[in-house]
Amino acid sequence: MNATWRRALWSPPTRPLGFQDWVTWATLAVAIAAVGIPVHAAVHGLWVPAAFILGIAQGGSILLAGLSPWLGALVHVISLAGIALGSSPQLAPWPLSVISMIALSALLVLLGLHAEWRLQVLTWGAAMISVLAIAAVVTLQRSDTSAGNSLIVGAGVTALAALTGGIVGLLLRQVRTARHATELERERVAWAAERSRIAREMHDVVAHSMSLVHMRATSARFRLAGLDDEAAAEFDGIAEQARGALREMRGLLGVLREEGDVLTAPQPGLAALPALIEATRAAGTAIDADLEAIDPPPPPPVQLALYRVAQESLSNAVRHAPGADVSVALALVRGEIVLRVRNSRGDGFVAPADGGGHGLRGMMERMSSVSGSLAHGADETGAFTVEARVPYPAGTVA
Repeated sequence: MNATWRRALWSPPTRPLGFQDWVTWATLAVAIAAVGIPVHAAVHGLWVPAAFILGIAQGGSILLAGLSPWLGALVHVISLAGIALGSSPQLAPWPLSVISMIALSALLVLLGLHAEWRLQVLTWGAAMISVLAIAAVVTLQRSDTSAGNSLIVGAGVTALAALTGGIVGLLLRQVRTARHATELERERVAWAAERSRIAREMHDVVAHSMSLVHMRATSARFRLAGLDDEAAAEFDGIAEQARGALREMRGLLGVLREEGDVLTAPQPGLAALPALIEATRAAGTAIDADLEAIDPPPPPPVQLALYRVAQESLSNAVRHAPGADVSVALALVRGEIVLRVRNSRGDGFVAPADGGGHGLRGMMERMSSVSGSLAHGADETGAFTVEARVPYPAGTVA
């Protein structure tokens, strides 16, 4: 037996049986075995040991079909043929006894509810062909059999049972599919509502505050008398950064409201790192940058993740270690892109609340999303280092 047939025989049902299903089919299987053994032995002339073995196989195959439909169907057809061979042809009904008709009908209904219709049709066909072949051989040898009537009645009753089970099974599958689709739609609507709520909160709170920063920085040269050129340039830089942050915020809000997974606006990448470093230098932070050109560049998601790590690391350095010396290095090292941001303790060191927060967690999540890693920590001098690593897909062009 090849691997395909072995997998087919031991494959589970398409819809597993629940507790109530097991109770129902177990009760029916026990009843079929309990009634079939004495009836086949006493009424149909089946040898008692054979009646005992085949009766258990006939009833047990129904339960077996709940675990493996193909194996259960195979055992049932064999037991059905065995009962027909061992029973007396003169004792009607033969070759399909009433118990055999009931057992086969029950199996076909179970297959219709919990398995594929192809197996149901194949099982019915195999059962009918086997008993028809037995009846044909025996009838050729002796004419005193009632095989014809039994076969007609048995084929009709079991076919009706198979059709009923198949139709009910199809309806149940359609109901389950519709229920699943309804649950998915309900979850989608709830998620869309939550995204809209987050977008509203961000717009009302964060975007509004950033707009105020932009407005005040833009109007500072007109509102403040005697503002020198250096101070005016500082306010202009703040206004430009606020505008950039607002653009990104609007893109993010659009994603939240439209349920998109990616921003449609161009996202910053490794080429934007020099501008980020210059903007941080303009804020008064001394930065030593060593950025190696990565050619060909990695995919956009990788570039965005590395950019955000650098952005958050520089922001943390400015916030928690004002006056510190910062170094930023980007290099390709042994098949990995390595971004390292390091800052000294600084004169105005401010310890982060609770030892850190969402920034570090967000950086780790970003790197994990592109199959990368992030390490961070302080040394004995208080200098803090953030190191991001991501595999470099050779030959991939953004």
